[in-house]
Amino acid sequence: MKVLMLADSYPPFIGGGERHVQSLSRELTRRGHEVIVCTIGGRELSRYEDEDSVKVHRFEGLFQKIPFLYKDPVRKKHPPAQDWIITRKLAHIIKQERPDIIHVHGRMLYSALPLKRGSEIPLLVTLHDYALFCPTTGLTKKNNICDKPFTKDCIACGRDKYGLVKSLAAYYGVKTNKNKLKSVDKFIAVSSFVRQVYAKHLGLSDKDVLMIPNFYSPEAESKSEKGMELPEDFILFVGALAPHKGVNLLIEAYYKLNAKTKLVMIGGKRPDYRYESTEDILVIEDAPHDIVMQAMSRCRFAVFPSICAEAFGIVVLEAMSQKKAVIASDIGGLKDVIIDSQTGILVPPNNSDKLAEAISHLLQSPERASEMAQKGYERFMKNYTPEAVVPMIIDVYQGLK
Repeated sequence: MKVLMLADSYPPFIGGGERHVQSLSRELTRRGHEVIVCTIGGRELSRYEDEDSVKVHRFEGLFQKIPFLYKDPVRKKHPPAQDWIITRKLAHIIKQERPDIIHVHGRMLYSALPLKRGSEIPLLVTLHDYALFCPTTGLTKKNNICDKPFTKDCIACGRDKYGLVKSLAAYYGVKTNKNKLKSVDKFIAVSSFVRQVYAKHLGLSDKDVLMIPNFYSPEAESKSEKGMELPEDFILFVGALAPHKGVNLLIEAYYKLNAKTKLVMIGGKRPDYRYESTEDILVIEDAPHDIVMQAMSRCRFAVFPSICAEAFGIVVLEAMSQKKAVIASDIGGLKDVIIDSQTGILVPPNNSDKLAEAISHLLQSPERASEMAQKGYERFMKNYTPEAVVPMIIDVYQGLK
């Protein structure tokens, strides 16, 4: 089978969604399928490369050529509207490659939808976030889950993130494209929460949306000979170094403990937020993923105190694969992965007291943390490996052909 993957972003850019598309492409290739990836990429990246037998095409569309649209000058994602240049480039790839199925991850969908007219190629979309109905993609308003999408409240919310002009464009882009989603043949939600909110806000039925979780493959990790200098005893956070991931909350909770155990925070550098290392907290920006996994294997346990409703949280799988207990927010898709008090601890979001209490509990009860870590590992091996998940995706492909 020949699969055309469309992704807003792809490695070397860092993120759970990016790594998922890369891992899925490699796993499909390993199983004898042919995969072509089309993604957004700036001029500093090669236009085409063959990566482990996966063909990767990087495009720069019309919107990426307008500098003031993006805070990050390197990472320029697809907007919530059709980009005619990208549509034209996709049409050329489709004509050249003749794929059996098109599998979309993100807002690149808006440039693919016009090509659906008159085409018999099935169109499948994986829902990794809330970008098809939330202009800011995070479904968060003032540190709470937003329950009023498609209202003018979105403009005010987006203004804080994008500025007024971009907020208006994002709002009307999402709203006007809502009905065009009927052209999609099938959706995959990565968690029950994602499935639930898309049903609520877009009217998608259980028949429209399948639930297939993300996966993680430790064996696929490249091994680095270079080690990372880390404290002997530490707890670990991995994720975007920004408030919506609970970084401020974690720092506040950590200092309530007066613990000897250090805190290590590893994540992508953000142009709008900066966190500095201190005597007790080590901040590492933009580390390669194999270095991240070295830290994961050496930490006491991992903490992911997101304020936003994570759609899934691949980083939790990475911790479980290394036999580490996890503390995470009781919100969004994280509740699917972590069984509270068995494979980890779920805490109320945006509550530094409860977060500090959970961290203190695992620091003072290493045998309890070890029990949770073992159960988490067993759950990971049963439900979240490529062997468990990829066949389900292939079944969807075959059902759509």
